[in-house]
Amino acid sequence: MKKSLLYLLLGLTTFPALAQGPGASQSAPQQQAALSTPKGNAKISGVVLDAATKKPVEFATVALIDLRTDQPVNGTMADDKGRFTIDKVAAGKYKLNVSFIGYLQLVINEVTVAADNADLNLGSISLTTNSQNLSEVVVTGEKNLVEEKIDRTVYNAEKDATNAGGSAADVMQKVPGLSVDTDGNVMLRGSSNIRVLINNKPSSIMAGSIADALKQIPANMIKSVEVITSPSAKYDAEGSAGIINIITKKDSNMQGVNGSVALSGGTRSSNGNASLNIRQGKLGINSTIGSNLFYNKGDIRLTRLSNGGNDIFQFSGKTRPQGGFMNGQVGFDYDINEKNSLSGGIRFNGGMFRMQNDQEINSTMFGEASPLTYADVTNRFRRQGADINLDYLHTFKPGQELAILSLYNFTNINNKANQDYTFQRGMDPYEFVRNTNDGGNDELTFQVDYTHPFANKTNLEIGAKTIFRDVDSDARYSTLRTNGPDENSMNIFFYEQDVYATYLTYGFALKKTLNVKLGGRYEYTDIKADLRTENQAFGSNYDNFIPSVALSYTMKDMHTFKASFTQRIQRPSLNFLNPYRQVQARNTVVVGDPTLDAELTDLFEIGYSTYFKTTSLSASLYMRQTDNAIETLPYLENDSVTVITFRNIAQNKTYGINLFGSVKPVNDWTISGSSNIYFVDLNSQQYGSNNGWMYNINLNSAYQLGKGYSAQFNGGFNSRRIQLQGSFASFSYHSIAFKKELFDKKGGISFGIDNPFRRNMRMLTNFRTDAFDQNIVMNNYNRGFKLTFNYNFGQMQQSPVRRKKSIRNDDAKQGEGGGIQ
Repeated sequence: MKKSLLYLLLGLTTFPALAQGPGASQSAPQQQAALSTPKGNAKISGVVLDAATKKPVEFATVALIDLRTDQPVNGTMADDKGRFTIDKVAAGKYKLNVSFIGYLQLVINEVTVAADNADLNLGSISLTTNSQNLSEVVVTGEKNLVEEKIDRTVYNAEKDATNAGGSAADVMQKVPGLSVDTDGNVMLRGSSNIRVLINNKPSSIMAGSIADALKQIPANMIKSVEVITSPSAKYDAEGSAGIINIITKKDSNMQGVNGSVALSGGTRSSNGNASLNIRQGKLGINSTIGSNLFYNKGDIRLTRLSNGGNDIFQFSGKTRPQGGFMNGQVGFDYDINEKNSLSGGIRFNGGMFRMQNDQEINSTMFGEASPLTYADVTNRFRRQGADINLDYLHTFKPGQELAILSLYNFTNINNKANQDYTFQRGMDPYEFVRNTNDGGNDELTFQVDYTHPFANKTNLEIGAKTIFRDVDSDARYSTLRTNGPDENSMNIFFYEQDVYATYLTYGFALKKTLNVKLGGRYEYTDIKADLRTENQAFGSNYDNFIPSVALSYTMKDMHTFKASFTQRIQRPSLNFLNPYRQVQARNTVVVGDPTLDAELTDLFEIGYSTYFKTTSLSASLYMRQTDNAIETLPYLENDSVTVITFRNIAQNKTYGINLFGSVKPVNDWTISGSSNIYFVDLNSQQYGSNNGWMYNINLNSAYQLGKGYSAQFNGGFNSRRIQLQGSFASFSYHSIAFKKELFDKKGGISFGIDNPFRRNMRMLTNFRTDAFDQNIVMNNYNRGFKLTFNYNFGQMQQSPVRRKKSIRNDDAKQGEGGGIQ
């Protein structure tokens, strides 16, 4: 019944508009007039120039409007010399709209074509620079480190020299509103309930743990990071925090051949990457390949008290994380003609992560001490995956588009945990524990989007989408003992999730200062799961209607006020669902819960931004309430093993403020900073409550020293973070980099220092339950040095930019997940 309702809704919203074509949204008289506009052989030509510099305005948009209907009848784009020609024009009276980003729109109110074969040359058309662009607030005149736009914050990673030689996890630390802990877990406004996209698309690299995925991507491959905190109904039902979109370096809209190479070596990591872009005529090909190696060391100490403090379990040891990953992509776009284009590509990734831990274990139960035990623990994680997409875009006229998109991605994962136990160093082990998990994640997505603009900045968007997601996990457990019985077991899990969705958004402007965007999204979810080794099969289905409202008001051309409301549903992903028992230490196990339900979040936000001279300021107040929230739940098993799992056990209320500012005290010096201050209130009928204030701050500074030399600083601090039954300690970081441009700015060499004034970072984590108290102290040796060289080769010329559409699967809850893969 619900599927039938969905298909009926899709038919009512999507297909009539598409079937009727460009004139579907017009009134009957307008539609008849527009369709009856005669065609002729007249031409209208001219050249678009900058009013101040008299230089050509490359690729300006020129639209021809019929004065009778006030509807566009033809249009074109200027070339790289500012020249344009509109042909096949009938005799009559028109007006001409000429526009380009950064310029005020020019309207030539009366353009008369005297005859069907006339050749009308309008000569030079001058556009005036719009120095106060209302669509975005830019930090300074050029493309700077951070840009505040109407619907997102953009961090231009390629402008930050301290990123050279690092990974995507290092980049995320510097993005306003984000915080990253020492394990690489990303939080947005205090929530790990986020979705990470790469070039506007979901990627198999993010199918498991985001923390592990970010370590695989070299920072040198990242162009910018976009943070969208209140997505419209066009996006998948995102959840409590928002979307993080990583834009990689590529430029397939350029004619010719170019590329780049970058190599970096350091004491904690090394990486290399290269790109090659080719475009000839209608065909463009872009490709990148990169690898990342990381290696470090640290130590850990765990203490657990239970049974009123009578039972004590302790272990301490040294940790040695290391790994290597490779990723790359090959893509193409082909302009079939002026109105039709095709694009596609394949992105692949793979590699291995290994954590070695030498542990010393001692325990006391009921006042009696157990023999001292030594353990060699190795956790090894291998993965490989790929994303394949093919997209078609049809442009009826400027702004009116139909996109048909498809995407298939898969991930294969192999996880092994080996533990060898001895009573004395150097002796043969008396017990071997071997856990393996072979799993996979497959997704097939189809999407249709239709956009129809109207007069007076009014815009309609409708679309439909299906996601077919299959997850499987085959876990094997074995324990071999020299004295005692061996044990063997398995855990086979299959999970199927199908999502059907349709959406509609409508945007309009009132008196040129108030912009309004209304939207609604309907989603139907069908879930089937099978825990085969336990003979447990279960399933569920549910539907949701998700509204969204966004307002933006501009006053005196420099003060912008924003307000928004949206409701989001967040489905748990594999790292929360997988019942595989991942053994992290002898008495510490992490287990997913396949019965988790989706979270539902209400998000309210109001914001203000302004800029004057060389200063930019913005602030946002937000409140979100998540019912049925998924929280980490630790409990004791057999009075000795700490099991960490996840349950829908809490209501999460968060109230916060985001602040961002940037200033240039002098022309060569830029200072920017951001902070997020928020109060979290967690309540559970079964497990009590916890609340408290938290915050994170970030500071960036860059100075141009002259003659190609520059210096940059980045630092941040994250306060203590609470959970329902525990907390994570505060931590800080800082880095300094120096760069010298080479080869006429085509290359450069940089030297960076991470945390030069601190050898290691001390992290404290605690769990407090009715049954036990557990404390973990970790020391990560995070002082590091890195040397990076980069070079750009080739020369390309700008060609007209054709907008590309892409699929965004941002519906599955991501985050820490306790290491579950």
